[in-house]
Amino acid sequence: MKDICYSNEACIDCRTNPTRGNLRAMSAPANPTSPQYWKSLINQSAIRFFILRALWDKDSYGYILSKEIEETSWGFCKPTESTLYPALKDLEKRGLIHSSTIKANSRQRKMYHITETGRLAFRTAAKTWGEIIPAIRKSTTL
Repeated sequence: MKDICYSNEACIDCRTNPTRGNLRAMSAPANPTSPQYWKSLINQSAIRFFILRALWDKDSYGYILSKEIEETSWGFCKPTESTLYPALKDLEKRGLIHSSTIKANSRQRKMYHITETGRLAFRTAAKTWGEIIPAIRKSTTL
């Protein structure tokens, strides 16, 4: 099922596959009354925050990043390859992280490192999330 991409600018899927226009496959059901729909939308934003947080202290690679994100988010964000790698690619394109290929145990791994711009972006994101979370808490009390 396809749904409209609601990002303010073209999402990574739309930029890399222009024939899809501003449509993209959503990993969650397109039913706004489904909790999975809302979790998916929140996860698409929060995953970038948690990637930057995970890379704050040490460089890492995809599999370990996904485990750290799941742990840090208390299980809310459970990155899959289809959510993690496009987010990593987007952050790298924006200069917030950079990658290098290393050889580990006779395997090649792509290691990710947060840049100074990424550190600044994380501080800004943390401040912004800190401002909106109280409003969300207040708004969810019905």
